[in-house]
Amino acid sequence: MKHAAIPAPRGAAPVGRTAELAPAELAAVTYLRMALTGGSGAVAEDFAMLLGPRDGTEAHAAFTRLASALSRRPRAFPHHAPGCACYGGDESAFAHLLSAAATGDEEAAMGFALHLFSGRPPLGLLAAAARAGLALSHMADLLAKPRAIH
Repeated sequence: MKHAAIPAPRGAAPVGRTAELAPAELAAVTYLRMALTGGSGAVAEDFAMLLGPRDGTEAHAAFTRLASALSRRPRAFPHHAPGCACYGGDESAFAHLLSAAATGDEEAAMGFALHLFSGRPPLGLLAAAARAGLALSHMADLLAKPRAIH
């Protein structure tokens, strides 16, 4: 007897490969997966190491606020495992929310927020998304610059 395939939760269906993401978007997806699977401490360490203790703490708090809001929404937030080479629709929406908010595209950011939170995004979400998105963009820029070894 054949068993019916269990469909992936809505929002988890693969929509792309992580290698196709811009550096800040890849960081958003990677850190979100880590935060949702118990790796928030490592995420905080990376933010502090790259942005400094004060800015890193503030940026991590904004990122954590978003991850926490996603974990409390009525529909479970489906995500792929850390290290998975593909990403799902909701992970894509999260990465694009941060990118849009960081560049000041409030209309696009609100569109992604409405998708992620079923028409009821938490108050202050766009400000947290802008802060976290700017931080990830800055972190990606820092890592992309060549550094002198000696």
